[in-house]
Amino acid sequence: MKNATDYIIQETFSINLKWYRFDRGYSQEKLAELCNLTPKYISDLERGKFCPSFSKLQEIAKALNVEAYELLKPEHKKEEINKKRIDEKK
Repeated sequence: MKNATDYIIQETFSINLKWYRFDRGYSQEKLAELCNLTPKYISDLERGKFCPSFSKLQEIAKALNVEAYELLKPEHKKEEINKKRIDEKK
């Protein structure tokens, strides 16, 4: 059973994954291709359905050109994600 800390880590990872993916200009399909994963898996991670294994976390970090710990840092970037989405629609 998950505790509150687990949910916070999972939400933080989801937000950071999406932010770094947007920042790199990658679609879910492109990131999945770079990591040898499926787009559905990336989508599930971004929606917080589950957390990746350590090995998958490292693969994702490598594809995004960041250190794995940066995907777990609690610097919430939700506002920046929403702003980037709005800017992309213009």
